[in-house]
Amino acid sequence: MIAGWQIVRAKAWRGLLLACLFIFTYSIFYGKLLAQENVDRTGYVIGGSAGYGLIDVHTAEVSKDSYGSFALGFRGGYAVNPHAVVGIELNGWTLKAYDLEDPSKGESVSNLSLFVNYFPFEEIPLYITGGAGQLSYTNNSPGVNGRDTGGSWFIGSGYEIPLSKEMMLVSQFRYSQGNFTGGDFEVYEITVGINWYSGR
Repeated sequence: MIAGWQIVRAKAWRGLLLACLFIFTYSIFYGKLLAQENVDRTGYVIGGSAGYGLIDVHTAEVSKDSYGSFALGFRGGYAVNPHAVVGIELNGWTLKAYDLEDPSKGESVSNLSLFVNYFPFEEIPLYITGGAGQLSYTNNSPGVNGRDTGGSWFIGSGYEIPLSKEMMLVSQFRYSQGNFTGGDFEVYEITVGINWYSGR
């Protein structure tokens, strides 16, 4: 019972920490947050982001809770209208760094997902994001069945800060979860990146 309560407390604290980092990112660029009059959120979209994630991974051989990881993602899509962007995203989290000279090193979770970003407000570039797709788990450690696939989904929120008419600085917070044949994962992450819109 006590152990379960400690896990709940740890998850609550990490969620609060990432939310505070998200708010701090907004405060740095406060002067540009509402400067939306010259933004052109139309056409094709190309972007990428990097950040920090707190990930739990459980398999028959591995159990990691609240493990800090590097998060990286790339996306491409299309702005159906100024309120909705749809596309494909490749993203993932590194738990152990890979080494080209040592094939026994490296552990990661990656996703290939369809996503939707929805902007509910006319003047504020806050969006709600969600998506689902296929995950791949890789663990090169000796004696581990370290390659598996499954399904995943995510939900979150973000904010686009205009750097120019087509270029946006993006800060995003989201929660992801997935299951594969031999285990599961969940991760809370905060990232910063760039979105470029081609325009009409």
